[in-house]
Amino acid sequence: GGGMMMLFVLNSVLRFDLKKSVGTSVFMMSFTAFFGAVAHFIINGFSYGMTVPFVVCVLSTLVFAYVGAKIANRIKNRTLTLVTGAILVFSGVLMLLTKIFDWS
Repeated sequence: GGGMMMLFVLNSVLRFDLKKSVGTSVFMMSFTAFFGAVAHFIINGFSYGMTVPFVVCVLSTLVFAYVGAKIANRIKNRTLTLVTGAILVFSGVLMLLTKIFDWS
């Protein structure tokens, strides 16, 4: 979705503090996700069979965004940097392996 790239740019290029980078990236991506969902519903219509998964997705996003923000504000910057770096490396390796071994 671009959130990880925004996080990289905000933190490395624009020199935002990591906690501000994470918060800003999540805030910006919430608009991307919202308008993407609206466009999907306009183009494909809304199926009532998708109501429960949609509600679960929205509620879990809100809950885990809140929990993640609380955790990020309580841990040290160094720990947050290491965890974020590990997630980025893991995501990159997973993308490479998926492409190399044609996992779909």
